[in-house]
Formats: sequence, C-alpha cells, structure tokens
Amino acid sequence: MLYNINSNKSYINWNATDDERIIQNIINILNTVRYEVAYDRVMGRNPENLDRNFLDVQSLLISETYDLIEEYEPRAKIKNVFVKQLPNGEIDIEVVVDIE
Repeated sequence: MLYNINSNKSYINWNATDDERIIQNIINILNTVRYEVAYDRVMGRNPENLDRNFLDVQSLLISETYDLIEEYEPRAKIKNVFVKQLPNGEIDIEVVVDIE
C-alpha cells in the first residue's frame, strides 16, 4: 500500500503496529539529525546541510533521505521524495513509500 509521509508530523503513538509503526519510524528518521541518537551517532541528517541555501542542498536532502530510509527502515520501499521550502523558511520533506 502506498503512503505519503511528511517530515512535519511529530506525534508518537506508543501502541503503533504494522504499517503505522513503519510510518512512525520514517517520520523519526526524517526528523533526526546526526549525533542525536546515543546508540547510533551516525544515524540522521547531516547537520552541515541545515543552515545552507535551500537550492544548494535540495538534491543532497533527497539523496540523503533515500539512503537513510533504505538503511534504517528497509520494510518501506521508496517511490519518490519531494523536498520543498515552506514560506517560513523551514524545509518539508515528503516521502512516498510502498509498504507491503
């Protein structure tokens, strides 16, 4: 089944199971910056990309998103990744995944 997942969601459902749990894992991956996770310091987005010009990092963010999800949530097959800059300057990442 195909799901659209946005990085701007940040709720935690402690009772999530099956597809909902995978979606929640992907949201966590999208919002984690490298060095934040004590047991896996290299998991997460490269912090050097956070304050750079959006046009300079757009393709890097897309590539990084593919790599992170493929490594940390292999149950989801990525169909597409969209990165856009919101009016307030924040970056929103939308991922379309297939979960079987």
